[in-house]
Amino acid sequence: MFETPEYLSPSSITTYRECPMKFKFSRIDRIVEPPTWHTHIGTFVHEVLEHFYQLDAEARTIDSVKAMATERWNTSEWEAQVTALEKPMGSIVDFKKTAFECMTNLWKIEDPQQTELINMEYELFTDVEGVRMKGYVDRFLYDEDDGKLIISDYKTGAIPNPKFKSEDEKYFQLLAYALMFESADQEETSKLQLLYLKHSANHEISVTPVKLAVARGVIVETKEAIDQACATENFACNKTRLCDWCFHKPYCPAHQ
Repeated sequence: MFETPEYLSPSSITTYRECPMKFKFSRIDRIVEPPTWHTHIGTFVHEVLEHFYQLDAEARTIDSVKAMATERWNTSEWEAQVTALEKPMGSIVDFKKTAFECMTNLWKIEDPQQTELINMEYELFTDVEGVRMKGYVDRFLYDEDDGKLIISDYKTGAIPNPKFKSEDEKYFQLLAYALMFESADQEETSKLQLLYLKHSANHEISVTPVKLAVARGVIVETKEAIDQACATENFACNKTRLCDWCFHKPYCPAHQ
């Protein structure tokens, strides 16, 4: 019998639903995946934008975000981290170009001087229907129309193909955050935003009771499945085309 994780995150729930065995490797066996080119770009961009939005509104310009990115690069040993990657997907110049494009594309989505965030990289730790949940919200602000929350998530990768990911799956993480805000702070959420910086796109939906109910059901259902898997030590392998990109493939039972 495996010990059930103390808490779940929206991302770990998604991992279990995609492949229970991958969840076991990461949350039960605690096998840490090394950083990749894509995760490093995401981390670097998130880091710079978090500090950028702490500037006074009039100071939030393209020049200032570029200067801040350069400063973070020079003072945080980012070049050494990127150079150390096992499978780099380009040169240091390529990395910087991609990251800077993601940052400056923000101006094609919103006006940073007119965007007043309430908080960034905000930790939530609460119960949702008896399920202990923990997560970090990229950013949130108040909707000028109704005073409710707008929860945003930065994405530096590709926009998911709707053939392979439904709208409920695409927004599940943010819907889970909305439920967590409701539980922890009694705050209601009006909108969810996925900011695809690489593509200068803002995918936004309104939050409805039905969408929240679906997400709530996913959380409870997945927690019950994880408890059962831990009790029986039986984690299924979901063999798909995504296996070719999975770090755990070399020792996964489905590929032995």
